Amino acid sequence: MEKIGVILTVAVLILTPVGMIAADRHFASGEPADVTFTLTGVSDGGVWTEEAVVGHNYWRRTPKPARLVARAGQKVRIRLQSADVTHGFSIPDLDVGPILIEPGHVVEAVFTPEEPGEYLFQCTTRCGKCHEEMLGSLVVLGEGETLENYPGGLIKPRTKCLLHGRS
Repeated sequence: MEKIGVILTVAVLILTPVGMIAADRHFASGEPADVTFTLTGVSDGGVWTEEAVVGHNYWRRTPKPARLVARAGQKVRIRLQSADVTHGFSIPDLDVGPILIEPGHVVEAVFTPEEPGEYLFQCTTRCGKCHEEMLGSLVVLGEGETLENYPGGLIKPRTKCLLHGRS
């Protein structure tokens, strides 16, 4: 009986983490994408950024607003997370969202933009005093196009939240 108990305990200690890792990989991978981006919403600066934002650097530097680049016809995966409060995410012209992002969770949007252009994305949940300026863009390049075809005039200059003068 003691040997059976030891075997069962070892099996549980080994199989439980293995099963959890396998399930995590299955659910996290979802459908394959041609290009994957990770965006973090930061309410203090009113910004969506591709930079890692964690406790030690949240207050010490200003993350750069995101400008994502994909090709028309590519399946795009955007992994969304929040550095602070609940955010919403939407790309209205591509019918993506709104998607709710709670702090501590990762939510994914998977879609395939077919038409070239620059598309504005925004926060859809009132997240703080910089909410109105929490914007970014996705540039979808057509055949033979480069970023030079899109000089980046979609996002208006910040007027309310100049990222609080931090650098």
